[in-house]
Amino acid sequence: MKNLKQLTLDLCLKDAASFANFFVGDNAQLIKVLSDLYIGNSSPFVYFWGKEGSGKSHLLSALCQLFGEHGLAASYLPFEDVKQFSPQILDDLEALDLLCIDDLHLIAGDLDWEEKIFYCFNEMLAHGKQVVITADVAPQILQLQISDLKSRMMSGLIFEVQPLDDLGKIASLKLRAKLRGLELNDVVAQFLLNHYERNPKNLFAVLEKLDKAALVAQRKLTIPFVKDILNRDV
Repeated sequence: MKNLKQLTLDLCLKDAASFANFFVGDNAQLIKVLSDLYIGNSSPFVYFWGKEGSGKSHLLSALCQLFGEHGLAASYLPFEDVKQFSPQILDDLEALDLLCIDDLHLIAGDLDWEEKIFYCFNEMLAHGKQVVITADVAPQILQLQISDLKSRMMSGLIFEVQPLDDLGKIASLKLRAKLRGLELNDVVAQFLLNHYERNPKNLFAVLEKLDKAALVAQRKLTIPFVKDILNRDV
């Protein structure tokens, strides 16, 4: 039976995830709260929710990286990947300073998981540790069977991740490109928005593909080059 530490290693948090490469947009308050959590001066529990592709997983990964940089132990539990495992993977949390749970809604209705999350949540906070949880809906809408767990989800700081508008998506793409040492102008960025799925997660995946291709070909990102690279997958 794998434990949480082993699963975290297996899943391998994205090294690229940081607060520096997350375009803040209208989420300044959420980013401030998360980036100050390691200091221990705010609420021990934060819940934030938003649509798929809104950046929830990125923020949790960035938070775990930040804790690690300050010598603190953090674990990331994405239910999309681990819900098929036994809840026993959450045993032995004593060494953790932070537990991040992603996509809580995916185990709603599973009593074994709900009971384990309820127990772990209480244990972490009772020992002065911190918990951050995400889902796709506000906590009061979660279809949880254990009412006390639902109440716990409404007990901390709660934020909705505000989605990016088109200008925000372009700015976010340009920020990611700049941090990669890649020049992305407004025309090419707008082309990506016009011709590919506008979900930021998908757009960043496209940018990563283009970055690798541009590096190999030693080319700048122009519309003809972008068309050539991305049409190869069609």
